[in-house]
Amino acid sequence: MQKYVLGFLYTSDFKGVWLILKTKPDWQKGLLNGIGGKIEDGETPMESMRREFREETGLDIIDWREFCIITDNKNFEMYCFCAFSELTPTTITEEEVVYSDIFPLPKNIIVNLNWLVPMGLHSRGFHVKVIYD
Repeated sequence: MQKYVLGFLYTSDFKGVWLILKTKPDWQKGLLNGIGGKIEDGETPMESMRREFREETGLDIIDWREFCIITDNKNFEMYCFCAFSELTPTTITEEEVVYSDIFPLPKNIIVNLNWLVPMGLHSRGFHVKVIYD
């Protein structure tokens, strides 16, 4: 099973979120997504979230909080994290890091961000597991 992390860094005023403009894989090209990637062998999801965010934005955020796991129990498992900061990420890779207002979210987003972004923003005190059959 392939495991992934996906992170949403929100502004401290709860009005904005940092996303990444995807160039790959093809089905995500041109769409905004959270920032993350594959969990490497021997990494915990938290370690992977810190590494992926640092590699893609130059920031080492230490206070990520897991709020959701999305899985089909066969092929993939995605750990979703949120954090809040006034720090400004920068673009490190070929995929551009961009600021977005939360309300409304832009139209060119991965479809599940319509519920993941608000869920992460308001997730204090609960954790959700979503299973796709």
